[in-house]
Amino acid sequence: MQLTTLLLAATGVVSVSAGSSWLPGQIAVKEEFSVPGNNPLFFCSDPKDDILEIENVDLDPNPPSPYVNLLW
Repeated sequence: MQLTTLLLAATGVVSVSAGSSWLPGQIAVKEEFSVPGNNPLFFCSDPKDDILEIENVDLDPNPPSPYVNLLW
């Protein structure tokens, strides 16, 4: 009984920490960095200093479906 209680408590702590907004390696999405076009894509940071300029990205289907090839 005590072992079960301990395991449930440990599982609860792990699930709460996994739902936290701070996780190592995660980048917060900023709406102003969205990629132009019909897509759900965002730049990781401000693209003003990038050497490649992306003018437009249109995905079909949008949003992408698993196991379906994108048309471009």
